[in-house]
Amino acid sequence: MKQKSEQTQKFFYGLSAAGIALLAVAMAALCAVALCYAVAIIIAWDSVMAFFILLGLSLIGAGLFVISVAGFFAFMRRVWYDRWPDAPGAKFFLAFGSQDVKSASEQSDVDSADTAAEKEEKKSATSLGKLFARRNSDGSSVIYKPKFLTLQNIGYGILLLAVVCVVVSAALGSLDSDNWVEARRAYMESHGYYAESAPVKLGFSPNEVTEINVYAPDRKVVVVYDSSFSEIVLEYYELYSGEYSVSKSAVSQDIYVLNITRISEPAHDDPIDVMLDLCFQPNSIEEQVLITIPAAYRDKITINGDNIIYAKD
Repeated sequence: MKQKSEQTQKFFYGLSAAGIALLAVAMAALCAVALCYAVAIIIAWDSVMAFFILLGLSLIGAGLFVISVAGFFAFMRRVWYDRWPDAPGAKFFLAFGSQDVKSASEQSDVDSADTAAEKEEKKSATSLGKLFARRNSDGSSVIYKPKFLTLQNIGYGILLLAVVCVVVSAALGSLDSDNWVEARRAYMESHGYYAESAPVKLGFSPNEVTEINVYAPDRKVVVVYDSSFSEIVLEYYELYSGEYSVSKSAVSQDIYVLNITRISEPAHDDPIDVMLDLCFQPNSIEEQVLITIPAAYRDKITINGDNIIYAKD
């Protein structure tokens, strides 16, 4: 029964150690990815504002990684090997805690080699040392010397630098969405894209349209029947000039087929463009083509195309 209980404890403590290690790995990945994007942004956009916000994110990952590593070693030393000192790896992990502790006998040997002046200087520091002292079970005293250059403090220092980077980015205007549009304008326009998508709205007489053909395989075509409309209204967002081609094919006099075709995207396949591919991707509104038809013409106008979605009344 005792063995089973010990195995259960090892499972849960091992799960905790794995969670801390996983957090460290995730933060290291965040640091590396954000740093790569920071470099890519400063090269592609030439924007110090965007660079500092990504550098700050990278430093947040680095700081949390260092703190997680320190926490992992502390957990293994103070929890895992405190309960199972004979477990594999004990010598390696326990070595990290031995530098902070100095026994009274060791301290006495050092004091005997000091000069009178050095002893007087150490005497003033003894009161501080006693704050970090305790006695072992054998009666010997152990003095804990405070260390300021620790992994945990290094992590806090990196997080402080991250805060500075974020503040600098905010001071440069990162809180204003218009500044982000301007930051990427030259880059986007050099690839044939708009810095900001352009809305387009076109109207057609329902008495003249008998059929609507839509060829836009990468977009969702939403058809709405609305009794408050008196004409066919076509709405979409262009990410680049001429993204959609709208043409009419005559069937008879004053009757035609409306054709809507999405043109291929401008090339953006360089390595740095692949990294910044999100800049070229539409949001949920931009990936839609909205066609509103008067409700009275529901059965008179045929809609052809892929990804056709009929909105509920």
